Amino acid sequence: MKLFTTTTILSLFICFSSQAQCIKGNCYKGHGTFQWENGDMYVGSWINGLPNGQGKFIWDNGDNFTGNFEEGKMSGQGRYKWKNGNHYNGQWVENKMSGRGTFYWSKEGATYEGWFKDDKIINSETDDSQDVPESKD
Repeated sequence: MKLFTTTTILSLFICFSSQAQCIKGNCYKGHGTFQWENGDMYVGSWINGLPNGQGKFIWDNGDNFTGNFEEGKMSGQGRYKWKNGNHYNGQWVENKMSGRGTFYWSKEGATYEGWFKDDKIINSETDDSQDVPESKD
């Protein structure tokens, strides 16, 4: 999940490279579609040139996030779907699964519903935590 978080942060903050551009609407203050040089795309609300409010971020690798953004970070309610079919639906804090949510592993058909903190499952009975398994292609 560290790679996921690092990639997300880099993708969201490298907004204005030479080939990156707002391809529709207002990507500073309003609603617009922005495409990065690497193919990543964000469609949604913008404030001060950052994703803010409801939107969808689509990574070039096939992953996507639909939900709320605050100052360029996934925050509040949202759904992240990996290209392998795994998905998480729940609360986010600064690009990390934190709060109540549900994680579904498509290959195993397993579901965890409960609490997360900093991208980790929190076991409320023992107050231990474990890493959410990395998605494998």
